Amino acid sequence: MSKIVAVAGTSHSPMLGMEPERMWRLRAENDADNDYDLFDQNGDIRNFDELVAAADGRYDDDLSLDVWNEKYSNALACVDRLREELIELKPDLLVVIGDDQEELFTPRNQPAIAVYYGEKIETHTPIDMGSALLSEVQRDLGMDGEIYPAHPQAALHIIKELISRDFDIATSSETETEGGFGHAFAWVVGRMLKNITIPMVPVLINTYYPPNQPTPGRCYELGRALSAAVDSLPGDLRVAVVASGGLSHFVVNDELDRRILEAMRTHDETTLRTLPVEQLDSGTSEVRNWIAAAGSGEHLTHRWSEYIPAWRSAAGTGVGLAFGLWT
Repeated sequence: MSKIVAVAGTSHSPMLGMEPERMWRLRAENDADNDYDLFDQNGDIRNFDELVAAADGRYDDDLSLDVWNEKYSNALACVDRLREELIELKPDLLVVIGDDQEELFTPRNQPAIAVYYGEKIETHTPIDMGSALLSEVQRDLGMDGEIYPAHPQAALHIIKELISRDFDIATSSETETEGGFGHAFAWVVGRMLKNITIPMVPVLINTYYPPNQPTPGRCYELGRALSAAVDSLPGDLRVAVVASGGLSHFVVNDELDRRILEAMRTHDETTLRTLPVEQLDSGTSEVRNWIAAAGSGEHLTHRWSEYIPAWRSAAGTGVGLAFGLWT
């Protein structure tokens, strides 16, 4: 039977898609006008000026272009390392755990957990965000309308096995005519593993949108169930699970991020299951993808991980960039 031979985690931020002088600066400017996605370390919504006042200069030393460029270079080196080491492991199948941000699903239908079993993976073309630069960076993250191989047989097996383990899984076998998979999945196949053809099964967790976000404990159980499903998958496939997204953003919570990575490093199931949901809003919600991946890799050993708190403003906004591999 088949086996999970690797679990990888990777951020997929626009801050990875373009040099800091353009993209980090633009994102910082956008933060100042963001009145709905800035959650502080306690999970409370704050405006930009309130966050600047509360920070009291804590992040000033991290806002020079030299610091930004160093962090950017280190992050891209991590992406390259993940690429190289995953290729060396020669997986036959990728199970990518990511979140949809209204590329496939909308408030009309927002499943908590879904598995795609279509014949192909088509990535979304850039979404109009009112900026030519933001359209360009989406292409740099892999959202360019390209088509990649799926694995419907493996996906259907996983769906069947998850249902047998009491998961009520939503399913999809095709995308909308004008739609496609967003950056969570496009980043993995269209950027990190560009030009490397490995079939993919997308597992989608609704991390972002209330009211039906799975709890951390449920995400961990999902990972365990995925591992069991892969163990019974015919074909002796070598499977790599990839968590895409996170860690904390749009306000960086470096204390939370480090706690999560340490818990994954040491297989601290209790910590991962009991992470406070009030701290998992907005972009930080993508931590759920990592928790599920951790549940699928209980039998694996931590090979390496790297954390880069990428602050881009005096308010502490940015992304907790994280990368890691368990084999």
